[in-house]
Amino acid sequence: MTKEQFLLQLKKYLSGIAEVEKKEILYDYEEHFRIGLENRKTEEEIAESLGNPKILGKSFRIDAILGQVKEGSRAGAIWRAVFASLSLGFFNVSFILGPFAALAAVLIGLWAMAGALGLSGVAVILALILEPLFPEVIRLGGINIAFLIFASIGVSALGLLAAIGMVQLSKWFFLAAEKYIKFNLRIIKK
Repeated sequence: MTKEQFLLQLKKYLSGIAEVEKKEILYDYEEHFRIGLENRKTEEEIAESLGNPKILGKSFRIDAILGQVKEGSRAGAIWRAVFASLSLGFFNVSFILGPFAALAAVLIGLWAMAGALGLSGVAVILALILEPLFPEVIRLGGINIAFLIFASIGVSALGLLAAIGMVQLSKWFFLAAEKYIKFNLRIIKK
């Protein structure tokens, strides 16, 4: 592969990266070629020593996405980085996508459970307040009102505690995903 072919392919796979960063990366690789040619290497030898431009471009894109994680929206950037890293190899698609999707589904389910607990406690309180106004629609069946009030407070508190726990669990999930992506990049770059 010649210098021009290498740089064209690399530029193609650097899509989605800021133009300034893209120019900087391409300049660095042009420098590698310049230094290699000064050391009497052929363009083909230099291109081979630099690696696959497709993998290099994708790893730079993932680095850029992870840079966005530090700057702002952590969850969105992590999701984009996970899906970008999945494109890097069969191993990731075969052995990582399934467990990642399953863990994400469990996380979503646990958030739904926390929300449902909190809302069900509020719904009972609303039913107690609205029962006298709509006796034909809301029937509590003679259940002790004190019991219903304390039960609804307890269920709402349980939902709140579950939501607090889910915030921490979500942070751990996204940190683990970020660490895996960085680990994946280290392997690919080597």
